[in-house]
Amino acid sequence: MIAGLINSVVGQAQDNSFYLKILKRAEKYDSTDIPGFPKFTYQSPNDSCLIALRKKFKLDSIAGLGNETTRVLNLLHWVHNTVSHDGQHESGITKINANEILTAAIEKNTKVCCGELASTLNDCYLAMGWKSRKIYCFPKDSLRVDHDSHVINIVYLYSKQKWILVDPTNDAYIKDENGELLSIEEVRERLIQGKTLIINPDANYNHISSVTKDYYLDYYMTKNLYRFYCPLNSEYDYETWGQNHKVAYVYLWPLDYQKKLPFKTDDYYNEDVKTTFNTYNIFNSKLFWQKPSD
Repeated sequence: MIAGLINSVVGQAQDNSFYLKILKRAEKYDSTDIPGFPKFTYQSPNDSCLIALRKKFKLDSIAGLGNETTRVLNLLHWVHNTVSHDGQHESGITKINANEILTAAIEKNTKVCCGELASTLNDCYLAMGWKSRKIYCFPKDSLRVDHDSHVINIVYLYSKQKWILVDPTNDAYIKDENGELLSIEEVRERLIQGKTLIINPDANYNHISSVTKDYYLDYYMTKNLYRFYCPLNSEYDYETWGQNHKVAYVYLWPLDYQKKLPFKTDDYYNEDVKTTFNTYNIFNSKLFWQKPSD
């Protein structure tokens, strides 16, 4: 048993080293401006669906009366505590919005994937007036054998003039050695540079197990911070497929990714889901992580 434990620890350390090398090779991005690149948009809290969400689930009370950071983290904790994660089975939820997901979780104890958790938290932040985005995080996976990825959120703190990383699946956020909350971009840079990263001590998975820095940051997110994509428009129900609906995504690739990609794909209408899709492929991280305009 002791030998097996040692082998397991050694194996994870080797994996950590392997994925860190991949991430270090992917450190650089292009800084060239891209004419014609569209702005990310964020739905107004005055949208009728967001107003209804805010009232139905009493989001003002959940956020509380503390400072901005406290209120943002209170919503993170509430979504995590209300909706459980299950990455192995489909939830059966067809409308990807916070009302549908929260209602299913509360009334039927439905468990959902990390993407549905991120959609829920994103809608809650939008309803409360914060700019936020749902971020898909992927490994390099050159051999196409790693089917694991993760979906988290960024929310913009006006009091700090920056994005911060929040993960509703693991009730997690990350700080530096000075206690400053970090963005996904900053976490990625610090992993590459070997700088201090601190995960909140109460981070956990479904209240079953603690989420540690060794696993979450040094292994799991090191693997999954190679490339990203997110919806161009951060809106309630945006990713629900349906008639006459259009969805656009922005993909961020490091310069390490050598495959040639078009800047924009042509609109593709999927007859099966009655939805039109297109994508933007960029290598400029500053454009991808740009601050929201007022």
